[in-house]
Amino acid sequence: MKRLIALLVVVLLCTGFLFAEEEEKLQPGTVIEKGIASWYTSDKSESLTANGEIFDPTSLSAAHKSLKFGTIVRVTNKDNGRSVDVRINDRGPYVDGRIIDLTPSSAEQIDMLDAGIANIELTLIFEPEIPESKYKRAGDTGWYQIQVGAYSSLLTAYAQYDRILNAGLKPYAEQLPESKAVRLTVRWIPAYQLQRTMQALSALGFSESNVLKKSEDNPYR
Repeated sequence: MKRLIALLVVVLLCTGFLFAEEEEKLQPGTVIEKGIASWYTSDKSESLTANGEIFDPTSLSAAHKSLKFGTIVRVTNKDNGRSVDVRINDRGPYVDGRIIDLTPSSAEQIDMLDAGIANIELTLIFEPEIPESKYKRAGDTGWYQIQVGAYSSLLTAYAQYDRILNAGLKPYAEQLPESKAVRLTVRWIPAYQLQRTMQALSALGFSESNVLKKSEDNPYR
């Protein structure tokens, strides 16, 4: 029995490294999104953006829900053909149906300041290897790991591991030295796969409110 348990631990610890997919690389010049742009500003001096920089309304920067910090995209106003290249350093917009929030200066460049919103398309210009952030919160690196639970029973841990693996995800197990429990995480999740991963975990009974999202280093660096 002890040999069986030891074998299970080795399988859990080792096989988690085998299932990371190569990151899907978008090529510069690719149109990555189409939708509504808006613009935003701050009433407070020295407000911080989501990556830890001081918000500058005169900069050519923007907020996006998931693009890596430091990514540069070309925003083209479909109504007048005007374009501006902006750097992503913030998160948002938080209004349904909008895909990017521009600084006032960026909005002025494509003549949407007065209208407030515009139909636009986003073209990728540059994506950094390492996201440009002063923090290392969940998603700041562009990669996630999700802790789904810790189990005192190795057989239970193995059963959950097998369920996650069969769902097409990338499980990883580690034994906690202080308690001998086995912690299960789903690792190496690029930002573009986060929503799909959460939907798959939810279908397995791991609700978003009961899991812990953490930042993950890029496994391909």
